[in-house]
Amino acid sequence: MKIRWLICSVMVVLVTGCAAFSPPPAEQVVADRAQQRVDLLMAGEHEKSYQLTTPGYRSTENAGQYGTRWAGVAMWKDARVQSVDCAGETPEACTAVFKVTYNAMQHGLQTTNLFEQWVFVSGDWYFVQKF
Repeated sequence: MKIRWLICSVMVVLVTGCAAFSPPPAEQVVADRAQQRVDLLMAGEHEKSYQLTTPGYRSTENAGQYGTRWAGVAMWKDARVQSVDCAGETPEACTAVFKVTYNAMQHGLQTTNLFEQWVFVSGDWYFVQKF
């Protein structure tokens, strides 16, 4: 009886331990990285935000060029991830949707949605910056 109890206890610990070490779902990782990227943009940290773009993009444009693409972020008041959609059991691409509040000249605060594409490359998730 003691052996049966010991085996059950060990199995519970192993199953619980394995669950504790399982990686977070792709949707959570992308939501965190996408929010981090936008927070960095809004803080004027273009170089750090640039590091979250795909390696392919970084091989063609520098951080300064990337920063000029996002100059309009200075008008943003708030940007929050609303949802992330990743297809499949082991997704390689996801779409993050932001709710962005910005100050439009002569129109005051406005709200819009921003859709971003993210891809899984070399073990991590990166923002797909379009040219």
